[in-house]
Amino acid sequence: MKKILSAAFAILFFSATGLGQAEKFKNMIGKWDIVGEEGTGANLTIVDSATIILTYMGEQKKIVNYKMDFSKSPYWFDFAAADSASTIQVKSLLQVVGDDVIKWQLFIDEERSPYFTANAGELFYLKKSRSNSGAIAASR
Repeated sequence: MKKILSAAFAILFFSATGLGQAEKFKNMIGKWDIVGEEGTGANLTIVDSATIILTYMGEQKKIVNYKMDFSKSPYWFDFAAADSASTIQVKSLLQVVGDDVIKWQLFIDEERSPYFTANAGELFYLKKSRSNSGAIAASR
């Protein structure tokens, strides 16, 4: 009986953990403009779990083979960014700062720090765009 209850509790715990991660991902859906890069139109657009686009310096790169680990603090977001010419591997950290701001540090061709640091990577702040959130929802 104890084994059955233990197994049921474990299944419930891991299901709740998975649901929590799905909810955290759902809250990130939308267009996130990179603060301070307005002239370049730099942004991260999360349409759904299959479509994530990074736009920087006029170039759009589709995010492929990504993994978001919401069990880490700050979150780990590893991905490959692809365009027609190349693919780059990126490790990054994400931290939700408020309802509409994310702190994001990218580590390209270097090891990720387990925390935000001034000694490595590139640090950005992203602000959720209010103008395109309806368009993104309509495209799903």
